[in-house]
Amino acid sequence: MKQIYPQQRSVTMEDVARDAGVSRALVSLVMRDSPNVSPAKRAAVLESAAALGYSPNKLASRLASHRTNTLGVLFLDLHNSVFADIHDGLTEGLAGSGNQVMVAVGSADPRTELEAVRSFVDLRVDGVLLAGYTGTPEELSAALRGTPAVVITRDMEVDGVDSVLTDDFRSGALAVEHLYGLGHRRIAHVDISDWLPYTERREGYRHAMTEHGLEPLLVHSDMTERGGRAVMEQFLDSGAQPPTAIFTHNDLTAIGVMEALAARGLSVPGDVAVVGCDNIEVAASPLIGLTSIDQHAKELGRLAAQAMLDRLGGTAGPRVVRKLQPALMVRRSSDPAA
Repeated sequence: MKQIYPQQRSVTMEDVARDAGVSRALVSLVMRDSPNVSPAKRAAVLESAAALGYSPNKLASRLASHRTNTLGVLFLDLHNSVFADIHDGLTEGLAGSGNQVMVAVGSADPRTELEAVRSFVDLRVDGVLLAGYTGTPEELSAALRGTPAVVITRDMEVDGVDSVLTDDFRSGALAVEHLYGLGHRRIAHVDISDWLPYTERREGYRHAMTEHGLEPLLVHSDMTERGGRAVMEQFLDSGAQPPTAIFTHNDLTAIGVMEALAARGLSVPGDVAVVGCDNIEVAASPLIGLTSIDQHAKELGRLAAQAMLDRLGGTAGPRVVRKLQPALMVRRSSDPAA
């Protein structure tokens, strides 16, 4: 009769070997699905393992091979669906690779980000992917301790760290060119906080405004719908002449701006045209109809996954930078004919 061991501790290979009357080495071969085991011995081992409730220690076997088949992924913000799009791309890109993913959220706090990266490294992940990292290159390099990494949405000049991003400078210029072509001359930009290292959209906006002989008008907000609504309400309450068009750093902020305009009885685009950035799924909703600059977020995720797999597979050389070109998606919020 098979002996059932009490479950005060985890069942080990030794327990299975003892119960099946075989060696531990043979149990190991069975668990690794080795062909060098007779059908009778394999059946006996599997029967004992099932009766005892044995579960192979995948982490131990992975560590023995110097790989954990685990990747750490850090996202800036899970409230913004652009990061869900990046996640979808990562999932597609990693499909079939045998890698599992651990997720952490940075929340625009460099200290939290670095703690997450250090935790990933301490857990022996094979690589780290960072979407929306806000810390410095020096801090990231120290936290990684040589672990391969890919930064998404930002070019990080760190040895061994690949970057995948969209041309944010071009995104800012593209928005201004579109609005200028519609006849707008008072074009404001709802920007992010000054301390965040994502300034290229702002610089693209400034450059295009200067090229057209226009005066830049910058107001700062956080990257949320609530923040966009608040900054627009403050602007309207100030008594200053409102712009005829607004380009926001991201789509969530743009939606907040549109809400504030609607609450004051101003029409979009009749009174104020609005252009966002990221092209999240809700922007295309017929209820919102937000013109947006497509950052190809899902493709960024796929490219980042491939860069990581190339790095882990030993096929990557010096650090790689992949930069995509943005695309203008015109919808009702900036279309006078809508």
